[in-house]
Amino acid sequence: MTRWLIIITALAMAFLGVVFSAINLDPVALDLYYFSMQLPAGVLVLASVLLGFLLSGAFLYAGVIIPLRMRLGTARREIDQRKATS
Repeated sequence: MTRWLIIITALAMAFLGVVFSAINLDPVALDLYYFSMQLPAGVLVLASVLLGFLLSGAFLYAGVIIPLRMRLGTARREIDQRKATS
């Protein structure tokens, strides 16, 4: 049941993203100092959101998840050592 809810929600969000991009077709100039390009406004906004999502996920993984996994591994080794000595 939960899997179907996730699939339906993901498809609905993808559909809304396509509709948003289709509505916002006005070209926007993007100047990145070394090069510039013209993109539709909807594509630019969705690409920015996707890039922000990926970068925040990478920073979260590097700053929170990796240290917690290291602490978990240390705690498990300590527990195994205590079990072995008792």
